[in-house]
Amino acid sequence: MKSNHFVRKALVALLAMVASVVASGSFVSIASAVDIPDYRLQVTPSFNEIEKSLKPGETYTGKFKAQNTGSKEFRYEVDFAPYSIVDENYSIDSQTESDYTQLSKWITVDKPSGTIEPDSEVEIEYTIRVPRDVAAGGQYALINVKMLTDDGEQTEGSAFKVIQQIGFRVLASIDGTTRKTASITDNKVPGFIFNPPITVSSVVNNSGNIHAKATYVLQVFPLFGDEEVYTNEENPVELTILPETKRYNELSWDGAPHLGIFRVKQTVKIFDEVSVTEKLVFLCPIWFLFIVLLLIFCVIFWIVSRVRSRRKEA
Repeated sequence: MKSNHFVRKALVALLAMVASVVASGSFVSIASAVDIPDYRLQVTPSFNEIEKSLKPGETYTGKFKAQNTGSKEFRYEVDFAPYSIVDENYSIDSQTESDYTQLSKWITVDKPSGTIEPDSEVEIEYTIRVPRDVAAGGQYALINVKMLTDDGEQTEGSAFKVIQQIGFRVLASIDGTTRKTASITDNKVPGFIFNPPITVSSVVNNSGNIHAKATYVLQVFPLFGDEEVYTNEENPVELTILPETKRYNELSWDGAPHLGIFRVKQTVKIFDEVSVTEKLVFLCPIWFLFIVLLLIFCVIFWIVSRVRSRRKEA
């Protein structure tokens, strides 16, 4: 009888365990379903930097995907806008036209509007027709994919409301005589840091008429020795700098300790320009600095007191 009672208890415990697992699984699936928004648009990839230079009169085609990762169907429309930069932090300007943003007038797409079902995508092919009389240099545009729905308040004069917009960036260069000139106007490594991480900064100025990649390498060495404690040499940061713009950038060693002395080196390159800055960096919490200063003050006070007492004895 005791053995049967024990078996019954074991079976009840097992059933309870299974029920809890099932319930938790159901809860997770329900929760994950609830987390999916009604409307969500993605564009893949987010940009295309055309590698070859386009010749005047040439036609180029490319593709990207507009994806519906929400739970409801929506309409989309495509339009085009200039793509330029307004400050060192690389804020995007999609309104101002210039000699570098004429590309937005040369683009057409095969599917300018349509609908996208939930958990599905539409492949959009775009065509660039370069005019024959265009000047050499960089050209930049946004292909804007707009999500439209009939939910909520409508825009005046329209049956639909734009609730999300994503710009697919197109970066191109026109063949011909180009100007590849640039400078690194700032390359800063701090000498003293109260708290990690160790962060270095730089500003790159592209004064040419074509975009270029700037590469950024951060190396951290101990005070004594040449074995790196951190480096991104094998996977340097690369950022595109548009013509006649400046770009500010920061690199950080997030694994830096709270206390230490290191040799920190930043190398920045663009075109044939190279800038290298290396400096000793002291990592010292402010409370530790206060203690050190207090100890120094106490030692000085003790020395002065000893000198005075000896003078009195003499």
